[in-house]
Amino acid sequence: MDHLEAVVEIKNIIDSNFIKKMIPFIEHKAKKNLNITSGLHKETRNVKGYHLSFNNPTDLFYWNFAKKEIERIYIFYKSKFPKMKSNKINQIDLLKYSVGGKYEVHTDHFTNSPRHLSIILNLNNEYEGGDLIFTDQKEKEVKRLKLDKGSVVFFPSNFMYPHSIQPITKGTRYSIVSWLQ
Repeated sequence: MDHLEAVVEIKNIIDSNFIKKMIPFIEHKAKKNLNITSGLHKETRNVKGYHLSFNNPTDLFYWNFAKKEIERIYIFYKSKFPKMKSNKINQIDLLKYSVGGKYEVHTDHFTNSPRHLSIILNLNNEYEGGDLIFTDQKEKEVKRLKLDKGSVVFFPSNFMYPHSIQPITKGTRYSIVSWLQ
């Protein structure tokens, strides 16, 4: 099996009512640039975002709302990879990529944040740029995805799946990222 078979895009699967509720919430909450593991580096990750938490009733509502949608869609990935044992969501981030927004090549698994499966829910398509690019270990492009509205991508979080989000050149890209541990 080619390891890129574990990168699975499912098109037009996100519930339209979910999208209608989440985009205004992201617009309201995603005001600050998110840190990366080593701190705030706008040259590496330039995206406004918001970490959902359990600290207040609104966050808890949206955490459960997003979790339910992720779990509904995860069934399709799990059917293709039944040996995948991870099923606990350990983080949900709401993202807003404006013009110039990007995330350079990185992986999602860290010692202090063990992640096994990465999930990207793309909520709109009123933007240009923002392609999801997977690279080899020398950062040569091996797979490019232009995510449509309502699409989800699943992929392992480990070192074999370095990836980036290309800069937004027009419009705003709204997405949700989550990880299973």
